[in-house]
Amino acid sequence: MNISHSTLSRRDFMKGLGLAGAGLGAVAASAPVFHDVDELTSLGSNVNKYPWYVKERDFKNPTVEIDWDTLERPNANNFKSHPRPSAADFTAAGVVGGNMTDLETPAEALALYDYCEKEFPGWDKGYAGAGDIRSTALDNACKFMMMGQWPAEIYQGGKRINVRNAILAAGGTATFSSFLGPQAATTIRPQDFGAAKWQGTPEENFKTLRNAFRFLGCQDVGCAEIDNDTVKFFHKIKGAGSGFNTGEAGGKQIAFKDIDEAYETADEYAIPNKCKYIITFTARQSFEGTRRQAGITESFSVWYCYARYVKMICHMQEFIRGLGYQCLNMSGLYFSNPLSVITGLGEHGRMSSPAIHPKNGTTNRANGWALLTDLPVAPTNPIDFGAYKFCETCGICADACPFGLIQKGESTWENPAAAKNGLAQGQFKGWRTNNTDCPHCPTCQGTCPFNSTSQSFIHDMVKATTTNLPMFNGFFANMERFMEYGRKPQWEFWDIEQPTYGFDTTA
Repeated sequence: MNISHSTLSRRDFMKGLGLAGAGLGAVAASAPVFHDVDELTSLGSNVNKYPWYVKERDFKNPTVEIDWDTLERPNANNFKSHPRPSAADFTAAGVVGGNMTDLETPAEALALYDYCEKEFPGWDKGYAGAGDIRSTALDNACKFMMMGQWPAEIYQGGKRINVRNAILAAGGTATFSSFLGPQAATTIRPQDFGAAKWQGTPEENFKTLRNAFRFLGCQDVGCAEIDNDTVKFFHKIKGAGSGFNTGEAGGKQIAFKDIDEAYETADEYAIPNKCKYIITFTARQSFEGTRRQAGITESFSVWYCYARYVKMICHMQEFIRGLGYQCLNMSGLYFSNPLSVITGLGEHGRMSSPAIHPKNGTTNRANGWALLTDLPVAPTNPIDFGAYKFCETCGICADACPFGLIQKGESTWENPAAAKNGLAQGQFKGWRTNNTDCPHCPTCQGTCPFNSTSQSFIHDMVKATTTNLPMFNGFFANMERFMEYGRKPQWEFWDIEQPTYGFDTTA
């Protein structure tokens, strides 16, 4: 049974919750109260325009407990570690479309076929294991230059040219995105012409950056300052590439130094201590596309997100350079979930890799891309909208994982996957996905109850209630299961009117 929309009236829904009387009053009582226009307009802390029920917390005090003394900088970002099978290996096992595979083994690919066929009777894996021909075509189209990768062989001037190999032969890298940024000849720094760099207060600088980010396509922006604790979210050594970046060398040191200008060598990323301002932003992906992912890989919702936002990072690096400051791309050199949480872009949840956003749930790619800059920026605080508490009694994503890699049960200080991912025990009280074995299949992200459309009053009411009345969390999780609101058949995507870029910008 697949039900996309509820026919419950507001009145019946409230009665079902027991909120028609005192319960609703409790929610209403927690809403902010303003006594005059000046008081209303002076509320400057909600810089990302979150709903009223989202509360701010103190810096370094998110809803997930962190043992800052136990926490330490990891050596690398350890994800899938087994060797990538060849297309021939997949073909021999009966897996179609070997070049479409992501991080799974042939056995895992076959398990995903079986999973999708049972979840959506009538689903066809197609010629490449990613579903119907339209979904497969959009998947492949959206992979073009994703992750900032230079294309291999493409047509140029009527001939096939291997752009990637040409750039590597010239001493370049496999991606157009980089630690130091493009620093194109067209990006003019004011100090190069004897002019003063941009001068603004930290608050003005935050507003400036947020407007630039939103112009370029992101939704929310977070900021924090590096100190002896937050520096632990950045790796000491870069890990080797995996998946689409297989073959990318690891081992570079990530060093914070008392220097004036950042630099990169074959062995080191050198970061000036004055580049102590962390900038994060949300990278939204299609809600309808995310819940309709199926097959052996994630989908066009993910690939296009990676294609757009990596390019946007380059734009922001050039913009900040044009203001007269440094901007360093830390992609692959940090943990995104804790930086998202610390800077107020979401809460830690059971999936652990994506932070849960108050409006978009887990339909965000990483939800915490990080840049470092020496432009002083006002900080944003952690937030609380009840997601962490909700995850304690939910577990829908863990139940849905085809490979049982998402931690079940209550939040813990223990890391069940510590032996594989090399991360110490006791660093935070939460949940972990075993990313070392995770094949990045298309399942879990589409199941989160916090994913919702802006057109649903019921979901808005539920989110407000989970923040203020957590005793209803178990009921809401069970209702989500009963209504089957999460994942939907892949083929339905093509019958839905799609908003620009795949997501509703009014949300």
